Amino acid sequence: MGQLHLIQIKYIMKKVLIFAVIATFFGCETISDQSYGGVFTGGSNTYKLQQGSDDYATMIKGVVLGYADGNFEEIIVNFSDSVTRREPGNVYKVAPSIERWEGFKENFDSINRNLTSVMAVKVNDDVSFVDALFSQQVFKGDSVLMSRNFERYWINHETNKIVTIAFVSEEYGGEDEN
Repeated sequence: MGQLHLIQIKYIMKKVLIFAVIATFFGCETISDQSYGGVFTGGSNTYKLQQGSDDYATMIKGVVLGYADGNFEEIIVNFSDSVTRREPGNVYKVAPSIERWEGFKENFDSINRNLTSVMAVKVNDDVSFVDALFSQQVFKGDSVLMSRNFERYWINHETNKIVTIAFVSEEYGGEDEN
């Protein structure tokens, strides 16, 4: 009788242990939308930012490098019909076009871009932005213009197209710079 009682206790303990393990897994939250930082307007945090889509980061990497390589046909599909362009002192609407980009390309022989980082951030259910940081060398004849560049691309989730681009660029390469 003692051995039967011991087997029953082991059986009960095994069931309790299994129940405890299952309860622990169901009680833990395994997926969370971590938020960080925010978009501040008028001094208050309007949106909690979240990690953005790797697909958007890959798209912008292709746009940044594709522009330098002159692959305009491949990258134009990522732009909406009208894009807001922001740069220090200017904000205007522009219609992206291969002809426009090819016109810009007439101002230089080639561009070399070296990406430092590409980071996608989800602002809300409607829009994300992707920040691209890169250095750039623009070659024209015997001259080379070097710059550090920050570009932010705003992407509409419904269309998966770029709707706004913000640019900030700083030239470097003088003799007194490190």
